[in-house]
Amino acid sequence: MIKLASSWRAFIDARKLTMTTLPPPPARILILGGGYAGLCLARRLAHPAMPPSDITLLDASSHWQERIRLHQVAAGQNLPRFDYQQTLAPLGIRFVQAVASAIHPHARRVEAQTPAGEALELEYDYLALTLGSHIAQDPALADPQLLPLDSPIQAAILHRHLQAQPDARVLIVGGGLSGLESAFEIADAWPRASVTLADAGRLAASSQPGGLSHQAVDYLIQSARQKRIDWLQDARVIASQDGTARFERGGTLDFDIGLISAGFAPSPLARAAGLSVNARGQALVDASLASVGHPEILAAGDCAAIATAESGPCRMSCAAALPAAVGIANTLRARLLGQPAPDYVFRYVFRCLSLGRNDGLIQFVDSHDAPTRQVWTGIEAARWKEFICQRTLATLGLAETPHQPQLPPLAVMPRLLQMQSFFAEPA
Repeated sequence: MIKLASSWRAFIDARKLTMTTLPPPPARILILGGGYAGLCLARRLAHPAMPPSDITLLDASSHWQERIRLHQVAAGQNLPRFDYQQTLAPLGIRFVQAVASAIHPHARRVEAQTPAGEALELEYDYLALTLGSHIAQDPALADPQLLPLDSPIQAAILHRHLQAQPDARVLIVGGGLSGLESAFEIADAWPRASVTLADAGRLAASSQPGGLSHQAVDYLIQSARQKRIDWLQDARVIASQDGTARFERGGTLDFDIGLISAGFAPSPLARAAGLSVNARGQALVDASLASVGHPEILAAGDCAAIATAESGPCRMSCAAALPAAVGIANTLRARLLGQPAPDYVFRYVFRCLSLGRNDGLIQFVDSHDAPTRQVWTGIEAARWKEFICQRTLATLGLAETPHQPQLPPLAVMPRLLQMQSFFAEPA
């Protein structure tokens, strides 16, 4: 009897030991948004060297297409689309097509709705906000002839309009990088069209972060003249109705087809969830890219207010989104291994513009994104821009790594090599 009791106690002790040594279940990581940052993060987390986790990516669309090439789609170029399910399933990542409608941080739960109207609730241990940005709808610009260049669908609509009216008067609202690329691409592809670029004055030569050098601006103005683009500087469009745009400084302009490429705003979900946000509504994050006050929520891309000692505040861009996604993956890896999360490090290197298929501008910048005197122009810059687009696809696992067309200036090589090492696969 004593022997039986002793054996039973030994069994119970062994059972307790077995139960206490079982590995914890994989962490549930939910990624909201399948843009550049979301896809990069998903691929990174699924790498065999990463701690095992249960990864779900949610996006409103079933397919992804390069946002940095939407101006090419609008001009009529046939660019590939990538099916989320086919892309993510081989990596062991679950894809959910739905629109996220609410985040409940304390319950660690997200509400969403499928295209069929089905309500979903998704629970998480860690939430990654990679929701990107959209062009804010200004009621004063709610003109059916003026469409935001905000998605592949809208880019395709603009292309159909150009097909139906190849000699159209085209108005592009917004003189940022997207507006410039759209103006040049359309003028290049549709030489009979009359293209006007309404620039609110953003691209004047400036030595500040995000600015362009005098040499770069002079080249853009010269190239615009050669393409017969009517570049209206300091011309903010404040209203549009029935194909007539009205400017802040007075005057109007009639047009047949218009597109908006300015006024980018982050998703409103972070603010609505009670997360700490800046004035624009971007989620405030700490040095590990975790939401201030909610360490289980991390943010990258246009919906995050990221600033580093090396770069200063990061502007909304693909260039800043991809490294931040790697930064989130590094933070999650450390968390899952019970280690301190590393500080996120980022440095700017250059800024790329395509000016049609055979022309471009590469503005080299310092680590804080302020322009230097070094620029590339013409076909050399166009080839580098195409290389960067292909390299981005390769980073997302959607294309082969392209051949580098030429070496950048020696002054930027250290930062370029640092960024390349940052994207290296985890060991």
